[in-house]
Amino acid sequence: MLGPVEATVAGQQVSLGGRRSQQVLAALLIETGRPQSAEQLIDAVWDDNPPASARTQLSIHVSTLRRAFAGAGCRHELIETTSNGYRLDDQEVRIDLVEAERLQAEAQLRSDLEEAADLLRAALALWRGAALEDLSTRAMAAAVQRVAELRLSIAEQLYDIELTLGRHRQSIGDLTALVTDQPLREHLRAQLMTALWRSGRSAEALECYRYGAQVLIDELGIEPGPELRDLEQAVLSGSVRPARRETLVPAELPLGVPTFTGREAQVGRVRDLLTTAEPQAAVIVAVAGPGGIGKSELAVHAGHLVADSFPDGQLYVDLRGSTADVEPLDPAEALARLLRSLGAPDGSIPVDPDEAAARFRSMTNELQLLVVLDNALDAAQVEPLIPAGRSCRTIVTSRRILSGLVGAVHEPLEVLPAAEAVTLLGRLVGPARIGHGGAAAEIVRLCGGLPLAISIAASRLISRPSWSLQTLATRLAAAHESRRLAELQTGDRGVRASFQVSYQELGIAQQRMFRLSNLIEVPDVDVRVAAALADVDTASAEALLEDLVDVQLLESHRPGRYRTHDLLRLFGRERARAEDAEPVRRHAVRRALHGYLATARTACRRLNADAVWRTEVEPRVLDAEGIELRDRDEVYDWLDAEAANLSAVVRQASNLDRSAGPALAAAICSAVGLGLALRGRHRDKLRLGELVLAAAERTGEPLQKAVAHETIGSALVRCGDYGVGLTHLTRAQASYRAIGNEAGEAVQLAALASAYRLLERYDESIAHSRQAIELNRRIGRPTALADSLTSLGLTYRHVGRPADEIRAHSEALAIAEPLEETNWLTNIICNLAEATRLAGEPEQALAYFQRAHQVSRRSEAAETSLDAEIWWGLGRTHADLGSARTARSCWQRSGAILTELGLITAGEQQAIEGSETPVPPDLIGRNT
Repeated sequence: MLGPVEATVAGQQVSLGGRRSQQVLAALLIETGRPQSAEQLIDAVWDDNPPASARTQLSIHVSTLRRAFAGAGCRHELIETTSNGYRLDDQEVRIDLVEAERLQAEAQLRSDLEEAADLLRAALALWRGAALEDLSTRAMAAAVQRVAELRLSIAEQLYDIELTLGRHRQSIGDLTALVTDQPLREHLRAQLMTALWRSGRSAEALECYRYGAQVLIDELGIEPGPELRDLEQAVLSGSVRPARRETLVPAELPLGVPTFTGREAQVGRVRDLLTTAEPQAAVIVAVAGPGGIGKSELAVHAGHLVADSFPDGQLYVDLRGSTADVEPLDPAEALARLLRSLGAPDGSIPVDPDEAAARFRSMTNELQLLVVLDNALDAAQVEPLIPAGRSCRTIVTSRRILSGLVGAVHEPLEVLPAAEAVTLLGRLVGPARIGHGGAAAEIVRLCGGLPLAISIAASRLISRPSWSLQTLATRLAAAHESRRLAELQTGDRGVRASFQVSYQELGIAQQRMFRLSNLIEVPDVDVRVAAALADVDTASAEALLEDLVDVQLLESHRPGRYRTHDLLRLFGRERARAEDAEPVRRHAVRRALHGYLATARTACRRLNADAVWRTEVEPRVLDAEGIELRDRDEVYDWLDAEAANLSAVVRQASNLDRSAGPALAAAICSAVGLGLALRGRHRDKLRLGELVLAAAERTGEPLQKAVAHETIGSALVRCGDYGVGLTHLTRAQASYRAIGNEAGEAVQLAALASAYRLLERYDESIAHSRQAIELNRRIGRPTALADSLTSLGLTYRHVGRPADEIRAHSEALAIAEPLEETNWLTNIICNLAEATRLAGEPEQALAYFQRAHQVSRRSEAAETSLDAEIWWGLGRTHADLGSARTARSCWQRSGAILTELGLITAGEQQAIEGSETPVPPDLIGRNT
């Protein structure tokens, strides 16, 4: 990245395609390891003027890059497809920008100046020209500026060391070039002045100052800062070094943590903000995060890194806003401490807080000063303590996001990534003790990546030399929820105590929401689910959840959805057990689960009116209303958002009690299975079925077993495991027949017909289809009847009866057309189109496929696996008509949809894009 974008695999240059493909790669590189949505990538490539086909072009550019890496011998899939975009795998690449940042960070830790200089020279040598040369767009401009700033920061750090080592003459040439290129960079100019002056070239040093002063006045309308002015006076007076102030320069930062680990991106951003060119107003960096996340350590670490940029000193105050059993520091007392540190006699410090704040602003107006305000309670406590000078910088740490602090740049902290967390543990206990096993990774996982928890775990290991890492990992894993927090306690330090401070600051309603929102065992909570848990309206729930976000007890990672740290979740449940009676907790969970069931039933009815029988499984009376889903697209949005939660919900429901819980789990599974199938989420559906079956085997309830076997069987068939799927579907049919559920029995007959067809047992397939048709006619299920006729038609295709196939699909179409079930209508038209194509009528087939596409687009905005099948059929038809280019475009569109839905691998998509006549993916083949 540090120059024209280039890539090599095992030393071999990779051809990255055209400028757009390179821009896509550049945008992914800038955010390596973090997923980027398609919209973000489109902005990065086309700014505000993307073409209508931007999504398709983006998919093509990604495929171009994947082919290029694979063709160069890359054995790993570097660009991963995410739920709504792409991510560059940061574990499989070496990036020169990341290497430069690593070398700089390592240099800052070296006490040997020669070694530090070597590392910095190595970092600068990585640049081959302007970063992202010729690829920058407006959307990427900030990243380009950040990289340019990094280069200058490394250069300044290097020449500070070179001058300290006495290499004045050797540095003049490089510094002259840097100052010529960056005439407004005052510290570079100060370094050049110093090198000239100490080389006996005082006149040139003064000329350098005067020229720089004129440039600053002409370009920015400002005078040089204190560093340059002090240097000028030193040169004029012939001093050995620049004049220092007569008063003691404060250096109050606490000692840095020698084991500080990771946070390179955050430290880099904070450092850049603190050392940026003189702004129009004082710079405030507000670092926020929950207790134990490492806010103070980061602030102090960053402060030490930039201390040399603040010749007037560094002030530090612990505001005690998150100290257990201690009153927060009053702003007046904090001001008195700051004024004393700046040399004000005790007798001169004003008693009135406003007057003291004004005195502080006056004293700091002309200074280059760093102020660290640690553990702030809120913005009101901080505001009087902000220095006034434009050359001053302030770091504030707080458990709250200080949104009311005017002008602050916010830097929220999250838990450490797994690799950094293991590194931290190794630094604390010693690398020899870590070894190469997985125990360290398990410990940091159970600590949730929380630095405080990892530090306490390390303390336990250090004080118990006989313990292996596996011993502690086993203790943490085996500990009951209430005990794991106790395990993470040593001396007067503990994770529980850290969390308790934030909890005690909350109001009664916020505390109750925190407790109850952690009772549901899902990765994240929708605001409407939280409302059901707390038995409040949605608006009230959202207000309470946002209050919890403000104090960092929750994270709002997506609009309307909230998640919390694993250990905070344990703490919340611990508080619930202590403060809420068991019936209160039980009813809260039941309301949330009933809300899920109500929403799942709404989804099922929106997708197919004939499937209403799936919503009649007990319980009938629910304690909570679900989410109102108005159309299929909202159903699909809900399914996508809750996909990771549904198995957790069904698992929690099945474990509630002996009878009602498993029944609730089966009801959710029954209602949601249809939507998961239509969305192509067969693995998710399979997992639900397995959970319900485990519960049903405990209860022995026939209906629960029927739902479980149907869910598992249908999912396995769609995943290609026809034999085992057939066994489950047979059991489901028997169970539905035994309890007299004819609708369920008819569905299983149709599913069995499809399974037998896929197993090439066509006679049995035809027989089951006919039974399903007869039963659906008798009980009056028109959509299911049309579906069974379609299935029969597909079997006729395999036995070489084209006329019978067309007749079956045509009858199905006649039934489906008057209905509102557009999913089934689309499927029927698609199958009739393929039958017509195979019968040698491509023009008629093309008309049918186009109609299927129109019906699908009319009913849904989101593209589905059925849309992929339509595009594939259009490709085949255009190929039959001799339009090879159009055919290939259709196949590529089908592949892009399947990839977007996560139904085929990147390798399968590459095969589709790279072939003139690609082989259809298994998913397409299984549906014919």
